[in-house]
Amino acid sequence: MLSAIAAVHELKATIPGLYLGCSQLPFATAALGIGAVSWVLPAKCFRILDNFLYKTYMRTCLFVFENVSGVEISLYGDIGELRKRQESVLVVSNHQSDVDWVVTVMLAARQSPEGGEQMFRVMVKNAIHFVPLFGWYIYQHGCIYVRRFGKFKREPVERQLHYLSNMGEPYWLLIFPEGTRFTKKRPDAIAKSSNICNKVGIPEFKNVLIPKAGGFSLALDGLTNDGNLDAIYDVTIGYGQTRQEGRHGRPPNMFEFVCGNPQFQNIHVHVRRFAVSEIPSDPEERKKWLTERYQEKDRMLDDFYAKGTMDDLYEKNAPRTSLSRTLLPAMVFGAALVAPIYSEYVRKAYCYTIASSPLLIVWLHLRGCV
Repeated sequence: MLSAIAAVHELKATIPGLYLGCSQLPFATAALGIGAVSWVLPAKCFRILDNFLYKTYMRTCLFVFENVSGVEISLYGDIGELRKRQESVLVVSNHQSDVDWVVTVMLAARQSPEGGEQMFRVMVKNAIHFVPLFGWYIYQHGCIYVRRFGKFKREPVERQLHYLSNMGEPYWLLIFPEGTRFTKKRPDAIAKSSNICNKVGIPEFKNVLIPKAGGFSLALDGLTNDGNLDAIYDVTIGYGQTRQEGRHGRPPNMFEFVCGNPQFQNIHVHVRRFAVSEIPSDPEERKKWLTERYQEKDRMLDDFYAKGTMDDLYEKNAPRTSLSRTLLPAMVFGAALVAPIYSEYVRKAYCYTIASSPLLIVWLHLRGCV
């Protein structure tokens, strides 16, 4: 009996993960189909179709990470400002877990009554482009690859920033200035951060890593030069699981986030909105401004670990994204995963998509995208 219970518990975590992972295949197949007809459709029609597909998948992710997980969400800070209007923003967040991007999608979904999931983009390390199908698609949708090692390539980054600024619709671009996750599993990164703090004469961080201003400045300059950036959202994320005994610095992964201890199945998200005009233009002053934001994050997370809350509570246990918005997309992708059992045409389409994956990676290189 105990073995059966344990097996069911493991399946609770495994099934959502497999579902999201496998659903990338029908997603990519649809994306390739939309890409094929883009040769004859106007750019605006292509973008409408692509945004619809992307929003559908993001809502499927929200179904898993909100509705299935049953997570409690508490919101702090300038949430009222965030909900007033859809706007183009640069999102600066602390980085702990592979769930961080999902939390940002949760925020985007709450920006307006109709949601803003399709607006989400992210600046990621260029190794992600090797992920079959997914790596190709996110570049197509406006995400940006940056090199963490080797010679930095500026032109592909500036090209994507220009694309975001001129596509004629609001966007969220998420960046993680820390460059990697704050986790006790990476003591080398924490030690390096502490050494830099000592060199520049500031207190060592306990809950975040010292931010790097290069990517932030490049994104800010690229987006403001085109005149299409409204604000900076400074986002601080606290996971309930990290308040468990012995868990400080050990954030949940995707499986644990969905199926962790119900007592700690909560996230706390603080947002501060800064107008672009508030950000210094001088490189050194801008670097100082960004460091001060992370000093504030560090203090805020200290309070979170001590009290379980953050400053400026806006809404405790905020309503999760409605099933009326997430269930149908989740069912559509579920049906798409079952479809190959009954349709030879669908099986062939998926096989062609899988076979195209290496070619799509080569295409990214030939186009100089990474």
